[in-house]
Amino acid sequence: MKFKSLLFVSILMASTASLAGGYQLQEYSVTNAGRAFAGAGIVGDDYSAIAFNPAGMTLKKSGVQLGAMGMDIHSNVEKGYLDDGPRQGSKGKLRNFKLIPHGFMQYALSENWRAGLGLYVPFGLGTYYNKSWFGKSHALVSEIETIDINPSLAWKPFSWLSIGGGFILERMKARLTNSIGANGYSDMNADGWGHGWNAGIMIEPTKTTRFGVAYRSPVVQNIKGKHHLMYPGLGLKEGISSTKLVDPEHIQFTAYQELGKWGLSAMARWTRWDRFHLLSIDSTALGQVSPRATPSQVDENWRNTWTISGGVDYHYCKNLTFRTGLAYDQGAVRNSKHRTARVPDNNRWIASVGASYTKNNWQFDLSYFHMFWQKAAVDSKASRTGTSYIHGKYKTQINSVGLGVQYHF
Repeated sequence: MKFKSLLFVSILMASTASLAGGYQLQEYSVTNAGRAFAGAGIVGDDYSAIAFNPAGMTLKKSGVQLGAMGMDIHSNVEKGYLDDGPRQGSKGKLRNFKLIPHGFMQYALSENWRAGLGLYVPFGLGTYYNKSWFGKSHALVSEIETIDINPSLAWKPFSWLSIGGGFILERMKARLTNSIGANGYSDMNADGWGHGWNAGIMIEPTKTTRFGVAYRSPVVQNIKGKHHLMYPGLGLKEGISSTKLVDPEHIQFTAYQELGKWGLSAMARWTRWDRFHLLSIDSTALGQVSPRATPSQVDENWRNTWTISGGVDYHYCKNLTFRTGLAYDQGAVRNSKHRTARVPDNNRWIASVGASYTKNNWQFDLSYFHMFWQKAAVDSKASRTGTSYIHGKYKTQINSVGLGVQYHF
């Protein structure tokens, strides 16, 4: 049964729109998005350091920040087919718009201590195919929604050193659908909680020079939910699905240098995706279809990735700042044999622009970026024990616009 290989597998990694490879997101700062997230956490012009590098919280006093980034995704399967079935049906098209909100607040406990709280989306988005596409038995709808609750503390023991850390409580909800034969379908919904932590340090050799190192721990998610399975000739089966996913750790290096009206920033982040080498899924609904059904196992064989970015800020006047950035991001999928219809992940370039306007205690932020993806070939096997392959070639582009507001008190 070729549907078996994708029952809930790719919902946990279906982020065609992610900036950080695999299914990772970092679109939780409109200000940082304008410089392609270079220097994130240590530039000091918003409160998102809580998530990026909690040591950078000492750069600002008390305040609150709200924002959202809209992601418009276009992806077409330029050519493709299944090797074990009829090659009819329309070409695949992915069209999706997602709004990704975020919020941060922090309070200056004293001159050298800060307390903060972040609510943001570190993993997610989804893929939505047209119902008539040739690969509908492999994928139709894939959704994942996560939210992190991240209380943090930061301390500045010396004028040149800041230290910060926080606890992460993460909620995940997911859904996957695909067709089975002419009239059958598979629909899975699941959710779960995980937890982890983040920490960072920031060094300021001078008043205009900063360096930062930040770490985010792995977050273990034990996902459980319902599985509705309509299999041709066997009727509706309802069961329970479960799997385990480890959101990978990453380490991020940042630098920032002020030069008069200019600000130069850089970032390099390493993410340990090689944890994701095998995914095993249990479903009691599958057991109702076949008493001998075993957990579905899919070889993922993802690789560790680097993201590199550089950015420039120009402080045009006291109230107005312009910024731009460029980033290169490695895809986590090694090759076409491990790339699925749900995750046509590949290397990409990101070009961004942004601006901030301040008035009294208010700051208003705007950003835009365009993501240039390399074409991605898919020649993936349905499962470790299966024989079904899907073949295709994807062309993807993503546009994002973000709006944010900050209030300093």
